Amino acid sequence: MTGLIRFAPSPGEYAAMALAGGAATFGAIVMFGSRNPLLLAAATIGGVGLVFAARRPVFALAVIVFIEVCNLSGVLDQYGSIPVFQGSMLLGVVTIGLALRDPELRGRLNAWTAICAGFAGIFLATQLVSVIGSVDATASLASARRTAIDLVFLLIVLMLTQMTARPWLVAAVFVVVLAALSVLTVIDQVVYAGSTSFGGFSVVTTSSGEDVTTLRYGGPLPDSNFWGRHLIMGLPMAAALLTRSLRASQRPVAFAWGFSILALLAGIYLTQSRGTFLSAAIAMVVWFLATERPVRRWGLVSLPLAFGLVLVPGVGNRLQKMFTEISQGPDSGHIDPSLLGRLAAQQQAGMMWDERPLFGFGPGTFPGQVFNFAGRVATAQLEAPDGAHNTYLSLAAESGLLGITGWVVMVVGFLAVLVMRNTAQPRSPDRVLVAALIAAIIGWSVSSAWLHLAYFRTFAVVLAMVAAVAPALPIPAEALRTFWRAAGVWLMAAVVGFGVVWAYLSVTGPSKVRAVQRATLVPAVPTDGWYAYALDIRSRMQMLPTFAVVLRDEKSPVSIDADSVRGLLVFTVEADTASQARDELQLAVAQAGNRLSDSIGFNQYVMQGIASMELTEVRDRSTVVTGIGLGVAAGLVTGLTLSSVTARRRRPEEHAAVRPLAALRSG
Repeated sequence: MTGLIRFAPSPGEYAAMALAGGAATFGAIVMFGSRNPLLLAAATIGGVGLVFAARRPVFALAVIVFIEVCNLSGVLDQYGSIPVFQGSMLLGVVTIGLALRDPELRGRLNAWTAICAGFAGIFLATQLVSVIGSVDATASLASARRTAIDLVFLLIVLMLTQMTARPWLVAAVFVVVLAALSVLTVIDQVVYAGSTSFGGFSVVTTSSGEDVTTLRYGGPLPDSNFWGRHLIMGLPMAAALLTRSLRASQRPVAFAWGFSILALLAGIYLTQSRGTFLSAAIAMVVWFLATERPVRRWGLVSLPLAFGLVLVPGVGNRLQKMFTEISQGPDSGHIDPSLLGRLAAQQQAGMMWDERPLFGFGPGTFPGQVFNFAGRVATAQLEAPDGAHNTYLSLAAESGLLGITGWVVMVVGFLAVLVMRNTAQPRSPDRVLVAALIAAIIGWSVSSAWLHLAYFRTFAVVLAMVAAVAPALPIPAEALRTFWRAAGVWLMAAVVGFGVVWAYLSVTGPSKVRAVQRATLVPAVPTDGWYAYALDIRSRMQMLPTFAVVLRDEKSPVSIDADSVRGLLVFTVEADTASQARDELQLAVAQAGNRLSDSIGFNQYVMQGIASMELTEVRDRSTVVTGIGLGVAAGLVTGLTLSSVTARRRRPEEHAAVRPLAALRSG
């Protein structure tokens, strides 16, 4: 029989361990040779451990989650192609095969298993359909294969979590691993000043960023932004574990979980990722809203602490600067290079989606299509991006509307199961964990607005816990009515919100006219040995930004932005009418030519226009922000009002149903 907790091997296991250890050693000799005894010993231990863990589903589940969350396979890649992930997949498959022999474990698989598998299958199907019309079948087939493997991993962890009924264990392992790795990054920063990586588990990334206050740590990942997206998911789960231990009056355990929250916050800070800061705050707000009322009160009490964190150097000031730079648009010459790269990649992905809106260019084709779109977008970047830096734009560019639909169905489907659990069992002790899973999924999804789809399997661990906390079947009819009523209320609120935004923007209409003129600098000297050097204005990256500052008149409304990648000076102005915008721009270009001659003389450079002036109707940014604000406010008011009305209507019905029962009991 397969045991959940048993650790003592049975007599028959020793022979299986010896056989597995020998097979693993032989495989290591074939792959790596016999020159590295450490790898041979590790292979032997791994083979023996696989047999040992496969007979103990809880232990196997913890091992699989540990391997994935700490990115052990990626860390060990620096020592060779060690099949750690393949081994964890094999462990999961063997464990499930053995566990299915146990009627008790097999009986825990239910309709939710098939429903969650269906959500994943829908997304996989959309990717496979997009492969058919791909511009690069080889890249798309490889991408679809990786997606299929990741979704199989999701189902393995889902089935093991459901069969063992240990979602709290998965959450605990998830948090402990992230907290331990965060502590390593703190030690690396404070003690070693980033000079040691602890074997690859505390990586100092090369990501650029302005106004950072520390080195940027990626934990076991090469990019601090993706590491921050992992930490976001761990934060609400750590809060749920702390709440559970406090309710059980387990003070030492509660202290440990409280320390893990501090470690995660320190790890988030050391990423120096503004997207991580923002997404972590959103995730915690969602957790407080989705959990019980007493916990929400603690959320209100902790608001001063949250505002205090914003004042920490490197947090609030960088967030404020990010919003300022984004509001100025991508043409700003002073924009953070990390934001500039993201804007360029997202614009390229958006243009790809615009050209193939239904099925996209094919999964995995974005890097190969960059050269076709980099010169056509507004934001120029010297280095080609390796991803779209936006999961949703990436899916849209590569698999079109079909891929976006499949992704939304999968993620929203898992979220709907969690919301249904809270609706069906609102007083369950597991509600804090359910709320943490909701917050983790939403936090990860928000963070993915500026990160492409990578390291999906860690997110899959969170999704895999959903089936284990799903509501008991059959769901009471009243709970289903409440769920669909709430879904209808907030769907109506969303419709009202979008309607208000559309109506406001339609009534106001375009309020400004934008005029754009592009120009470049060409040498005024005759063609000689120095002409090629003078003509090369793009290699000297600081040249055009300097001229943009020199040529701009501070009293003029026209801005001059330098595009060093393309070798252009971009004159831009917004005015109430087209004639006013045209006049302002022509005057600014003429004055810039005079300033150029006054500053460097007539024999150095002359300014030459590129193409004709562009006039477009645009909306004032304040108009758009006002419209969105009105839409959000209208949606919230509508949702809260309808929720309150439906709640008041349910109370008389509940009292009417209780009176006959009370009469029977008194009789």
